[in-house]
Amino acid sequence: MENRTKLKIQQYEDALKNFEQSLSIDLNEFPDLVVDSIKSGRVQKFEICVELLWKTLKLYLWEINGIDAKSPKLVVKEVYKIGLLTVQEYEKVMEMLDDRNKLSHVYRKEQYEEIYKRVVNTLTLLKKVSVFLEPYKS
Repeated sequence: MENRTKLKIQQYEDALKNFEQSLSIDLNEFPDLVVDSIKSGRVQKFEICVELLWKTLKLYLWEINGIDAKSPKLVVKEVYKIGLLTVQEYEKVMEMLDDRNKLSHVYRKEQYEEIYKRVVNTLTLLKKVSVFLEPYKS
């Protein structure tokens, strides 16, 4: 396995750990302005995780399975086809990709809050991907 795959897996795990740490902050302890900043940071960390998720899976598909998938959704589809995600997980990852894309174009607070509610519930699935990549990082 190439060093870039190992590096990408490590980058994904580091980003995931950083996202998890941000989610551990109790928002009730802070004033609204600080809460808004923490939520914005969480969203940005989510975006980084999703970007690294599909790029890491892309390398995994190529290096381990010889599958050349070009786009984020095609990568996720191929990961599902080889049995690493359930139907529900596949749909959730596709929703995460959509949310990541929508966040670049959110102009209404209501829309942002709707996406934010989903963002904070993605950690378990993001960690599952990290678990099946674990054997390939060493």
